[in-house]
Amino acid sequence: MKTGLWSLITKTPKMAFSRKPTCTLFFILTLSALALYTTLRHHHTRTPFAAAAAKNHRNPLYYRNIFLSTANNYTIAGYLRNLTLHPHLAGTPLSLSTAVYVQSHFQSLGLTTHMTNFSALLSYPTRSSLSARFINGTFFPVPLSEPDVPQNGVVLPYHAYSPSGSAYGEAVFLNYGRDQDYRALGVDVKGCVGLVRRGSGMSRYEVVRNAAAHGVSAVLMYTEGECKEGVERGTVMNGLGDPLTPGWAGIEGGEELDLNDLQVAEKFPGLPSLPISETAAESIIESLEGEKMPHEWMESFKSGNRRITRVGPGPTMLNFTYEGEKKMATIHNVFSVIKGSEEPDRAVLLGNHRDAWTYGAVDPNSGTAALLDIARRFSLLMRLGWSPRRTIILCSWDAEEFGMIGSTEWVEQNLVNLGSKAVAYINVDCAAQGPGFFVSATPQLDDLIVEVTKQVKDPDAENLYLHERWAAANKGVNPIQRLSRVDSDFAPFLQHAGVPSIDLYFGIDFPVYHTAFDSYDWMVNVGDPLFKRHVTAAGIWGLVALHLADDPILPFNYLSYATELQEYKNVLNELLGGTISLDPIVDAIQEFITAANVTEEEIKKLRVDQSSDESIVLRRRMLNDRLMLTERGFLDSDGLPGRQWFKHLIYGPRGDSESKMGFFPGIGDAMSERRGEKERKAMITHEMWRVARAIQRAATALRGEFT
Repeated sequence: MKTGLWSLITKTPKMAFSRKPTCTLFFILTLSALALYTTLRHHHTRTPFAAAAAKNHRNPLYYRNIFLSTANNYTIAGYLRNLTLHPHLAGTPLSLSTAVYVQSHFQSLGLTTHMTNFSALLSYPTRSSLSARFINGTFFPVPLSEPDVPQNGVVLPYHAYSPSGSAYGEAVFLNYGRDQDYRALGVDVKGCVGLVRRGSGMSRYEVVRNAAAHGVSAVLMYTEGECKEGVERGTVMNGLGDPLTPGWAGIEGGEELDLNDLQVAEKFPGLPSLPISETAAESIIESLEGEKMPHEWMESFKSGNRRITRVGPGPTMLNFTYEGEKKMATIHNVFSVIKGSEEPDRAVLLGNHRDAWTYGAVDPNSGTAALLDIARRFSLLMRLGWSPRRTIILCSWDAEEFGMIGSTEWVEQNLVNLGSKAVAYINVDCAAQGPGFFVSATPQLDDLIVEVTKQVKDPDAENLYLHERWAAANKGVNPIQRLSRVDSDFAPFLQHAGVPSIDLYFGIDFPVYHTAFDSYDWMVNVGDPLFKRHVTAAGIWGLVALHLADDPILPFNYLSYATELQEYKNVLNELLGGTISLDPIVDAIQEFITAANVTEEEIKKLRVDQSSDESIVLRRRMLNDRLMLTERGFLDSDGLPGRQWFKHLIYGPRGDSESKMGFFPGIGDAMSERRGEKERKAMITHEMWRVARAIQRAATALRGEFT
């Protein structure tokens, strides 16, 4: 049991499966004092580096070492504690207070800071209920929220943008809610209330859309895992950004579409849904009779200590009600700008969203705390004489949980400037959610990421650098993933604006995701008790930014991109079985390889020549522009078929939930079309030509010459 003192300190939900290291109580008691002491002293203390700073003010390596050496677990923990004192759902007063906290922190460090507001359509619950009537005639009110959660602003579990509605029907288990699951079940589910487990790459919107197509009257979703009482909140909107301003920024007094406009209506599902806990779902599923569980579901599905054998429909009946409201709200993005001294018109952006479904200790405020500590350390470097070659912008986004709204509105508002000035965007959502380092990136940044992991210590191993265990765990295979998914704020930067991007985090998932248990209590007991992963994540994040901001020649390697494109072509050829010629893509990739090789030789020569001669400086600038702009070549103004907002033809979301391709999304969608073979081949060929032209545009940008 937790002590009374512990309860007074945490004031956040308790968890039955929490564990406490022996040092936790002492750690918490000393935390606030240490964090406050650091904050009060940082403007007035003469650092031990001051004497050396004057001699090293032009040496980037010196400043990178200082950046790493001034990490502080206690300070990051203090930031996280302050960020998670209250729930802070976007559009609420508590969310605004969190924005003000971040802004005040930046200002206290002497950094140039501003807040940019947008008007957006958000969604909130007003009432919900669920009850079950079992075959023996008994009724059971199914709990819809977590037990023992203080009523201090935690929103009831719901799906943002779900329509209001009621349903009464037989319960049926639908596995992941994929088309193949309905085919495997093979029975009529019209009018049923479906239970679906989250997973298999299905978005919530796709689950509800499929259910509506099969006549299901309402959907209940649950998440399997350790936290059986937790309820995973989330959005069911299709797409990114404010639904009323598709393609332009939602500003006060600006143009907005009507809620009934077809462009708006198609973003929302046609039937209501709610999240429930795994415990609640088990109580219903275990009562089902009807169809036997399809064989292909059995291996991955277990409930409690016994295997489920029947999945309905019925005989259990479910009475479902959800009422919600969509309303306009003001959201708040906070920025800190460190102006570049030599190339102020080139920007490196570091971003994290700040809003949370509940307390958000992992998602997203482990990342927010890391961002605040990076700001502290950058401020220290500035006091030692450092200024970046290129501008650095620290970005704190709002309303990400509703569909990346804050970042998307800002990208749409600044699209031209981003196209001409943005070097790269580095995203951290959940900095610390468990063991293991994971990173996704556009391929030209692979080498930089690998080099940085060789410079930071592994938080889960003594005396080892991160790269040693990371490489060993992946057995020599490149562990860097790509960015076709749309689950965080990198999506508008890469997939709409064509900005090279990185997304990094520790831990592949965590059991309290989007639940009321995602609290400071969980972090200090389970997630990252000593905040070592937070420190390492901030170290990687900041070092990558320092290289991108300070290296005379941008640390991009497009030979890595060429290798990836070749691999995609090989996989595509296997999937098509040689039925369609890929010669246009083959030729375009060869053109890209030639440009990448020539550029790499040019980079080597200019790195050797450290002259400040005007002609050399101009050549570096021209080379950097080509390196920066090449990613934009993969954009196509027409976008992806059926979702034109997504412009990137190499990396983007799949349109078909059963597609397994994580690249060339337009081609993947064409391959999944259920049409006549001749028409299908024509669609694939057209999309293939579009990809080939995009690769050629990128090659032309990399060469920097007109055709």
